[in-house]
Amino acid sequence: MSTRIDNLRSLFRINRDVPTLPFIAAGAFLVALGLFGVARVIFEGHEAVYGTTRQVPWGLLIATYSYFVITSTGLAFIGGLGHAFGFRQYAGLSKRIVLMAFIVLLAGFTQIGMELGHPFRLMYLFLISPHFSAPIVWMGIFYGIELGILGLELLVIFNPNGTNPKLAAVLGFLALLVGVMATSNLGFVFGSLTARPFFHGIYFPTFLVISGIAGGAALLLVIYNIIYKFNIPDQFKDAMGSLGKLMGLCIGIMIFLYFWKIISSLYTEPKEAYDSVMVLLRGPLYYNFWIGEILMALVFPLVLLVVSKAKEIKTMGLAGLTFLIGMFFTRYDFIVAGQMPPMRAANEGSGVEAINGLMHYTPSSGEWMIFALGLGLFLFLYFLSERFLILDSDAH
Repeated sequence: MSTRIDNLRSLFRINRDVPTLPFIAAGAFLVALGLFGVARVIFEGHEAVYGTTRQVPWGLLIATYSYFVITSTGLAFIGGLGHAFGFRQYAGLSKRIVLMAFIVLLAGFTQIGMELGHPFRLMYLFLISPHFSAPIVWMGIFYGIELGILGLELLVIFNPNGTNPKLAAVLGFLALLVGVMATSNLGFVFGSLTARPFFHGIYFPTFLVISGIAGGAALLLVIYNIIYKFNIPDQFKDAMGSLGKLMGLCIGIMIFLYFWKIISSLYTEPKEAYDSVMVLLRGPLYYNFWIGEILMALVFPLVLLVVSKAKEIKTMGLAGLTFLIGMFFTRYDFIVAGQMPPMRAANEGSGVEAINGLMHYTPSSGEWMIFALGLGLFLFLYFLSERFLILDSDAH
């Protein structure tokens, strides 16, 4: 018995050198703010608290759900490369990667849970009468399985008696596989909508996976710069350099996909796809697109990664932070722009008004509070783990 206790104690220590307390405090504050938003939704109702309408039914929470869960998939992908495919530079990051992927996925579930009108009722109905022909059902199944696999992977790599490399490799491969299936299926949830031409097609299943891998690499670069105070130990420098290259490759692919999506929408797609792209290029989301998506998610990070040398991990961390901020705008613009062209003319006297022929949507304070819940949950749980757990792992 004493041996087991000693083994468990070997997983814990108080890491006083890691700057965790400001992030734990910020996370606790954001969680408290988010719980206030949850209370508002419970007592006032979705319609009163959220800014969504029948014309624009998907808003900020769908965007933030996508933001979190797709980043989690990117982390699981990188973790799978380390565990299952022999990328030894990532194996030393395994504890942080899996823990981060698990917590980020939990944060995503807070967003979709509060977006759904009755999440527990829907879960019950899903269990007794699942509609397997609906893509959104498979999205829930895949992300649920991914959460379970990541949980098992955590148990394996935090085993006080030592990690089982073969089992870790199997679970890492499964997390990679199921994560990619979940995120590509999330893209298919939108891609299957023939009524929304901007979403329809194979573009988004591909784009979401690639951008998720870039997001996972970016988050790791940011976190490692924070916890080591911009002085990365030599043992992690190869991994950080590899993450920078992976992130740069994915951004390059994203630019290629951006170009052809915009060109095809402008010249070959139905009018609604054209209108959605024009919303981004010179419409209501103009600043979001050019500053948030193009400059912050694509141009600035890629330039920083190109000019940085192999040992300039600080510059890579800045590129990662810039990319994560820009990717928030990318997720939001993707969700909103596709819904702004009206599907049909409004009936006279319905109260539905279009501005310059477009629907309009602005996130409410309640929606921002729910986003704060997800962000705060990640900051609180992850940096609490950094404070009390031993997260440096040997390559295996």
